[in-house]
Amino acid sequence: MYSNAARAYFSTKVNTTSQEELVVMLFEAAIKFLEQAKIKIEEKDYQEKGNAISKTLDIIAELDSSLNTERGGEVAENLHALYQFCQSRLLMANLKMDVQIIDEVIGMLKEVGSAFAEVIQSQKLK
Repeated sequence: MYSNAARAYFSTKVNTTSQEELVVMLFEAAIKFLEQAKIKIEEKDYQEKGNAISKTLDIIAELDSSLNTERGGEVAENLHALYQFCQSRLLMANLKMDVQIIDEVIGMLKEVGSAFAEVIQSQKLK
């Protein structure tokens, strides 16, 4: 699927990126997969739609498992609830082929991802 050069680039990118920036990249990837899922619904390519949603569910599960509730307190608890909600909505969207539900989740992921990006940017300025 990817050339050796592309694999090397992605490996270098991941290994030289901070944990915080990796979180932002995960949000971006999840949104990208959901946009692909919407296209696959329109194309009636239901297998690829399911694959794209599954990849997003995996990303959300990874984000959820990386939460530190001891250090993150209420924020981590709220993010956990949000991730659980997004997962349940995506399962429904997958079953119903519902682009509106996918758009709803995209909106939530964009908002949270943007907030993470802003926090990272403000920390870099300090």
